[in-house]
Amino acid sequence: MTDDQSQSSSGHPRPGNGGAAPGWNNRREVASRITRLALKELRETLRDRRTIVTLVVMPLVLYPILALVFQRFLLTSLSNQAAIEYVIGVDSPDSMRRLERQLEQGDRRLHEAGREDVSHDAQQIHGQREPSPKIIWAEIPDDEVERCVSNADVHLAILPMQERPNHADGLGHPSSWDLYYRAGSPASEAALRYVETRLRAYSESKLDAQLKTLGVAAALPASSQRHAIDYSGAPVFSLAALIPLILVLMTVTGAVYPAIDLTAGERERGTLEMLIAAPVPRIGLLLAKYVAVFAVALLTALVNLTGMAITSHSTGLNVSLFGDAGLSLPVVIKVLLLLGLFAAFFSAVLLAITSCARSFKEAQAYIVPLMLLCLVPGVICLMPGLEFTGVLAVTPLVNIVLLARNLLEGNVDPLLAAAAVISTALYVLAAIAVAARIFGTDAILYGSEVTWSDVFRRPGATQPVASLSAAALALAIMFPTYFVLSATLAQSVEVSLQARLFVAAIVTMLVFCGIPAAVVLFNRVRFRSGIGLVWPRMTALVAAVVLGFVLWPAAHELFLLNERLGITALDVDQIAQVQTLLEKLQSISPVWILVSLAIVPGVCEEFFFRGLFFTSLRAVTTPWRTIIATAVLFGLFHVVAATVLAPERFLPSAFLGLALGWVRYRTGSVFPCMLLHAVHNGFVLLVVHWRDALAESGFGVEDASHLPATWLAVAAVGAAVAVVMLALTNRAPSSPAS
Repeated sequence: MTDDQSQSSSGHPRPGNGGAAPGWNNRREVASRITRLALKELRETLRDRRTIVTLVVMPLVLYPILALVFQRFLLTSLSNQAAIEYVIGVDSPDSMRRLERQLEQGDRRLHEAGREDVSHDAQQIHGQREPSPKIIWAEIPDDEVERCVSNADVHLAILPMQERPNHADGLGHPSSWDLYYRAGSPASEAALRYVETRLRAYSESKLDAQLKTLGVAAALPASSQRHAIDYSGAPVFSLAALIPLILVLMTVTGAVYPAIDLTAGERERGTLEMLIAAPVPRIGLLLAKYVAVFAVALLTALVNLTGMAITSHSTGLNVSLFGDAGLSLPVVIKVLLLLGLFAAFFSAVLLAITSCARSFKEAQAYIVPLMLLCLVPGVICLMPGLEFTGVLAVTPLVNIVLLARNLLEGNVDPLLAAAAVISTALYVLAAIAVAARIFGTDAILYGSEVTWSDVFRRPGATQPVASLSAAALALAIMFPTYFVLSATLAQSVEVSLQARLFVAAIVTMLVFCGIPAAVVLFNRVRFRSGIGLVWPRMTALVAAVVLGFVLWPAAHELFLLNERLGITALDVDQIAQVQTLLEKLQSISPVWILVSLAIVPGVCEEFFFRGLFFTSLRAVTTPWRTIIATAVLFGLFHVVAATVLAPERFLPSAFLGLALGWVRYRTGSVFPCMLLHAVHNGFVLLVVHWRDALAESGFGVEDASHLPATWLAVAAVGAAVAVVMLALTNRAPSSPAS
């Protein structure tokens, strides 16, 4: 039976080629069989002793040992502090004498208070109080404070605040100090903690004495204020940075054995042929095995994270490793979700690699280099001072480790976090696509040798539509490429705005047209049917132009709805930057703005979203599912901007994506979508460009106000006319089955 004959009468391809069964047209029955197969694979995997060792025994042994190592490390650090000398800079001998007196009295107060009071103010591990180091005083000028602290000439600089007069009622102001320290330096932060603890104890002792004396004002005699200073010295290694790497490696370890056993192990035992004979499509076999591997990896991540949390709390290392906030439940949940996302990605990678092996031993030989390859970016993430930047946010494995590290440290950039999550999710799709391509080869199913050339081999015949896996692979390449290039361009402030617009247009064409076109050419897909490059009826083009003019009021109202729902991430500074950009755009030719920001994005984005991706997805699912999926993806793509996370763009963009998807389905061509998108963008840009002139003519509208009811009514009538025109228009001739 040929590929064309294997398609159903509705134009949808049948689930697969193996094991013909009369019930295959029933999707629920197929899904039920795949579910039962996945549960069977999972049960057999969990019954294996090697899986239990990886899942349960290793975490029970590993984390107590790590806790002992960390405790010994911290105790050794504290015991060595007795010989540490803190160099403290002051502005004058008078300040030094006052500080010496206050620190001595504060230290005496701590000793008199006993261990219970000390535990509140001084760092302790298993009852050991932080020892008092030797203080070396250094006099530094006021204008050299930040330089001396930054260059590590002193560990801590202390300057007196400006004295304020006492109140007439007798209430006195405390003796206040400004404390300047190096952020991230253990010695500087230890000196800061030492001074703050004793100043606080001194204040409490003096306050107690004043309260016991009648008629004396009760004012804190000393207070302090921190001032963190960045420095260019050697960065500091954080133990918290080691935790994500351990969790990631344990998650990978948990998925390795099930992946080998369910692919190469099945081939070696000769049981894969029996599965092929089952009434389940090939992709169903892969999904069942993938679910089993992913479930074990996720369980491994959950057990390891739980073991780490319990161990850190029970051994008193929670605050020492993760700061004052400790390892809270919300942070644990976020880290677990990240590990689950990484487990989904790596499970597909493991299945793709182990499917090429003919025996268990051969699969292990393939996995060892992969594990070593994972160690390289993991160790790089341990480098002190490594910042979570745009490129690293879309780098596999590195982005998850660094994002988990920032979560544990309580310092997360929303834009980079969104880029890391979205890019990893797209890598999951790409990895599953590659695994499906390998697992679907005859060499895998019938036991012959598999080579990597099978993965990169082009189809022998021309294809009418690209496979969904090919479209997913293109998307996984496009997002990180566009994110990195756009972020780099946005940071090139020395380049003129007009030049940046030109480069942005080139980037858009390369990403949204170049990458999909390369995928189409590699897979021998016809552009006419695979992209939807079919010339439509003239009425469809006219209706698309009308929709392009009348959809923006609805998008504007959805943007205002975001504010009511609290879906916004722009702060005052970012809004000011947008206003500045809009003012600069008014000095550029409208023609240049239309070409770079309206025509090029409208044509190129539709080439992929309503072209390659829409056609590939439509071949395997219903029209409305295709329209909704492409609209959601279109909205998400516009949320992650070059320099800021903009969730308020999702609703308007997804709404426009729904309209574009319906036009694509109704006309059978991508050209009306390109026209609608370009007209919509161009009209909005021209309104912004000439907003001052429109305001003088009485047509100006504030960004935060609703449009007049007359405008909304005209837009609704225009949209209704365009919808009727499209409803009465026949589909384009020779259109693909999309």
